[in-house]
Formats: sequence, C-alpha cells, structure tokens
Amino acid sequence: MPLNVLKEIFGFDSFRPGQEEVIRAVLEGRDTLAVMPTGGGKSLCYQVPALMQESLTVIVSPLISLMKDQVDSLLQSAVAEAATLHSGLSPEERWEVERKVRTGEIKMLYIAPERLRSLEFVLALRRAGVGLFVVDEAHCISEWGHNFRPDYLFLPRVVKDLGNPPVLALTATATPRVREDILRSLAMRSPEVVVTSFNRPNLTYRVIEAKKKESKLPLILDVIRRYPPPGIVYATTRKECEELAAGLRRSGIEAAHYHAGLSSSERSDVQERFMTDELPVVVATIAFGMGVDKPNVRFVVHSSVPASLPAYIQEAGRAGRDGEPSECVVLYRSADLGRRRRLVTVNSAGEDEVSSYFRALAGVANGGRINAPFSSLAALGSVDQDAAGIMLRGLEESGLVARGYDLWAGVEVESLEEEPEGLREEISAVHAALPGRGEIGIPELAQRAGVRPVVAQTAVYRMMVDGLMRAVPRGSVTDIRLREAHLDERDRREMAARLKGHDKRAYGEIRDVENYAQLTTCRRERLLRHFGDKEEVAPCGGCDICLGEVDAAISGSNLPDAYRAPRLKPAAASVRTTPDSGEVNEELLARLKIWRSDQARDQQVPAYVVLHNSHLEEISARQPGDIHELGAIKGIGLRRAARYGDDILALIRGDEPAASPIETPDNTSNGPAPDYRKHIQAAENLLRSGRGAEAVPELARALEIGGEEARLAVDDLLKLTS
Repeated sequence: MPLNVLKEIFGFDSFRPGQEEVIRAVLEGRDTLAVMPTGGGKSLCYQVPALMQESLTVIVSPLISLMKDQVDSLLQSAVAEAATLHSGLSPEERWEVERKVRTGEIKMLYIAPERLRSLEFVLALRRAGVGLFVVDEAHCISEWGHNFRPDYLFLPRVVKDLGNPPVLALTATATPRVREDILRSLAMRSPEVVVTSFNRPNLTYRVIEAKKKESKLPLILDVIRRYPPPGIVYATTRKECEELAAGLRRSGIEAAHYHAGLSSSERSDVQERFMTDELPVVVATIAFGMGVDKPNVRFVVHSSVPASLPAYIQEAGRAGRDGEPSECVVLYRSADLGRRRRLVTVNSAGEDEVSSYFRALAGVANGGRINAPFSSLAALGSVDQDAAGIMLRGLEESGLVARGYDLWAGVEVESLEEEPEGLREEISAVHAALPGRGEIGIPELAQRAGVRPVVAQTAVYRMMVDGLMRAVPRGSVTDIRLREAHLDERDRREMAARLKGHDKRAYGEIRDVENYAQLTTCRRERLLRHFGDKEEVAPCGGCDICLGEVDAAISGSNLPDAYRAPRLKPAAASVRTTPDSGEVNEELLARLKIWRSDQARDQQVPAYVVLHNSHLEEISARQPGDIHELGAIKGIGLRRAARYGDDILALIRGDEPAASPIETPDNTSNGPAPDYRKHIQAAENLLRSGRGAEAVPELARALEIGGEEARLAVDDLLKLTS
C-alpha cells in the first residue's frame, strides 16, 4: 500500500493534496501530468510508486543538486537500489552506474536529460525494463515555458525507443498553455491531469520600490530585521551577489555569495552551511535552491525583478515550506526592466539569422553530417542556446534536418583484447581501427573503419559490454544529417515567425512582471490567475496591498512605517520550541549535531542528508524512548530510525553511541560488525504478540548491520510467524 511506504521510508502519516491521486494513476499504468506548487511534494509522486514496483524507474531532471540529495537520502533510508547520472560524475563513475543498470542492480535512476541522447544507454535501459518514465521540471520541454531546454525535446523519441512505458510529468510552474504544450510534446496518451492549488497562505508577497541601486542594501536589511534568517537573496549577476553579500556582512549579517563562478567545493560548502543553519543568509543567482528542500526559509528577497511570473512563483516558493509565516519580497526598479528588454532585443533573430544559421550548419557538414558539440552549434549562428534549440526543432519538424542520438566525442582505450573469431563485419572493422591504448575521436575512428560514426560507437559499446576492451567514453557531439542543401523562402518565413513568437513571449513575460509590480489589487490573486487557478482569495491578508500598506501602484515611500517596525532575533537565552512537541533540549540538540557531523564525515555526505535540523530539534524535544517512537517523527521514517536508532537513543539517555561505524554500501571496514541477533529477537517477540508494525524497524536494523546472514534469519522468522 502507498501509505505503508510513505510511513516506513519517508516518515509521513498522510499524503498532501494531489499526491495520492497521482500515485494511484501511476500505479494503474496511466500517463499522468502533475502540476503542484514549489514545496508541494512532487518527488513523493514518483518515489512511492517506484518503491512499489520491481521494474526500473527513470527520473529525468536538470537539477544535479536534487538528484544527488534525493539519492543520498534514499540510501540513508536503506533504499540501496537508487543512483544518479549527471555531468558532475567522472566518466569512470558514469560507466560504473551504467554497468549496474545493465545488471539490474539499480531500480531508481535519476538522470540528466542530455544523457538520454546516447543510443547505447537507452538500449541498455530498454533491456533493463523501464516501468515508469518520470519527467521532472516538465515545463522545460515547452518553448512557452520559462526555462526551455532543447534536450527535453528528444524525450518523446526516448520514450518510444524504451517501448512506451507510462510517463509521469511534473512541474511547479506550468500555465494552462504550457500544460497543453507538455501533453502534446510528450505525446501523452489519455493522460490523468492533476492540478493542485498554487495558493500558499503562509507566504506574504510584497513589492518595494528601490529608486536607486544604492538603496537596495538598506531595504534588504529592513527585511532581515523584520523576518530573521535563514533566508535567500536573489541577485541577477555574480558581481551583484558578491557586493550585496559583502554589504550584509559589513552590517553585521553573516552572509555568503553563491554563483557559477565558485568552484564546486565552494558551492557545496555554502549550501551545506545554509542547510544546517550555520549560515543565515545566502546571496545567490537563481540556480541556488532548485531542488533543495530546506523547510525553514523565512524570506526570499529578489534584489531585482524576476525574469517571469512562473520563475518568481518557483523561486519565492522556496520560502516557508514548513508552513510557518514567511516573506517574499521584490525590490522594484524600472531600470532593471529596461535592462531585460535590451537583452531580448540583442538576442532576437529573424529571417537573416535563420539563413545565416542554416548556412553555418551546411558549412561544417562532412558528407551531409554534422558532428559537433551543441554549444558550438549555437555559436555558429551567433544566437543564444534557446534560439538555437528553437531553430533546430523547427528544422527537424520541417524535415530539413534529422538529429539523432548524440555520439561520444571520443573514447580512451585502456586495453584491447585480440580479435576473436566470429565478430560481425562492422565490429571487426572497428576493432582493427582502434589503438591498443590511448584516445581516439569517434568521427576519426569511423573514417578509419569505413563506417558511419553511429555504427563505430555502437561497435565500441558492444565490445566494452562483451569484455573485449576496457575503455572510457569522453565528451559528446551531436549527430545531425542535413536533408536539404538550402532553405527556401517558405522555410525561412516559418522559422522567423517561430523565433518572433519566442521574442514576443519574452517581452510578454517582462510586461507581466511589470504589471505585477505596479498592481493596485491583490498580488496573490494575480499570481493564482496567471496559472489558471480560480480560487477566490482577495482580500488575502497576505500581500502588501490587502494589508493596506500601499494605496496605489508603487508609491514613493519605499517601506511603510508599520513594516519598518523591528522584529528582533530571539535572544540567546530564549526558549526554543518545535511546532509539534514544545521545548527543545538545547544540550541534547548540540550533542545530536556533533553526532550528525561525525556521521556525515564518515559517509562523505552533507550533514542535512543524514537528518535535517528540524528532525534533530524534534528529537531533542520529544526524546523518543524506542525506535518506533523515533520513526514516528515526521520525515524520519522507520527505515532511518532503524539505521540510527541505537546511537540516537543512547544520546537521549546520556550515553555515548556505539563506536562501531554505520554500515553503508561504500563502507568496507574489516572491523567487528554490530550483533544483529538482538534485533531479530526483539522483532520475533513483537510479531508473536501481534505488534507487527513495531517489528519493522527491528527487522530493518538487523538487515542493515547483519548482511546475508541476517537476511536468512529474517526470512526464517517471517516463515515461522506467517
């Protein structure tokens, strides 16, 4: 039953609105589109059914942080069959995950969309048997979406080549038009469409005028004094991130900047410190926070107007996921809108650009084929990647080009066996053309072997799988075939019209944001109507207009006096409480945090993956007496309680936790393992007394620490008591 999985693994007693409806449709094998607000619990809509099915579930997501954190969290809950593939992995790590997919060791695979451009990998998925294909951030497939990604356009081809498994598409930001585009683009069959309310009553929306750039920092400080951190400040440029963070620090607010210019380790450090409440404020570009589940963000401030209303509702929605009151503030300056309009103008393209782009493609073709990185194709026509993606899509739909699966840019050969008897002719030719050791590009290899590049790559892949060679793929290039040598006038006009629609949409998004900033009526209602939500909320009591703080469109008084009233941070001596359990034992909380840090260091995962701060606070307030009570705490679950229960219960009693390490898939310590038999005995006593639910954490803990021997003992016990 879905509810049993929800309780045992994820630690929740009930579903949120829409979740059970989506899960039921997925389990019935129906194509499903789920539209839920940020923080609405979309991930459970595929995680629960994935854990109830034997077949492989593939989750497509552009968010590396989400993929990594969700896999790490599943591993914490003893779900060992989860893995991820993304650009942050080394080639060797990617190849190892692919090997586990082929051998059936992986049952829940998170993957970046560009990885599905590999024919060999898609065929490996098909052989593994995909039972559910999940498209997260599904608005990325729509040219009308606020975050269009060309690689999403290839997903319908992948679904077909996988044998048409059921498709679940999820998004938090789809307008009615984008929803229709998702259904059409993914070719969803008689889909179930579940749309829940976008209304987040605990969020308060405000727009504050910043007449000068220099006034932004004082206004942000006013927000922080009103609503103490943790919080996020979004800025549009790297320079602005660094300047605002430095200004906050000079004003006594501990803050750090986050943007793509930082190293991976620097970004990870900022995120971890923020997630564990060691860092109160992050000033970041919009990528920060995507897919990161931090429940207690008290404010989200946009130092400049957001790019669009869909982008805004997603970014602002990172506040208040715990249901507590939180602030969503936009600093409005008309000059910022002018800058956005100029960017659209600079990047606009028409018939001349279409012709130039097609000529550039033809100019780099070799034998009618183009093998080059996608980023270089965008550079060919001097257009941005969105425009290049739209032009390629239009050219494909017009039949002028055919873009197939991508190829590896090259392959690094580590060893090559002697050619055995009976190889197919094309594989034999590729084998003969390979170096015994070293790197070779796939196009060069294909030329040496006298075959097409896709045939050369397929032959290499086959030899790798069969053990004839050890090699590591490197990079990727497109594989595009030109079907025509020239564009005619009709094709140019159609392509230009498509790009004009793209520009029109971009201008429309700017206009929507401007109208939102200048509203004289309820802001919450305006956001809901943009997404087709007809709920009547005005006066909402949760926006500056309905609260009577502004009487007209952006007034000259930057911040109402009532809003300026300071709401100071709690004093150090004040008593902290949790929503469910009252007073927090600060001494126990400190010990739990030290223990969590040790666990995170030993496992090489972020501390918040082990347990969130909210979990530790709830434990220190409730002080559960056994593993079952620990697992009943919201968000922990019986599996994780079984894994860490002995240590946590010892800390609650005032004892030191056992010195033996928690077993993990990567832990190869040869030290003595904890004795699993006491957990088997406890489970047997509970089962014989009719308390089966309470036996679950004991059985899970036995399996966690006892390996195959414990598994056999559990099987015997269940047979005896069934």
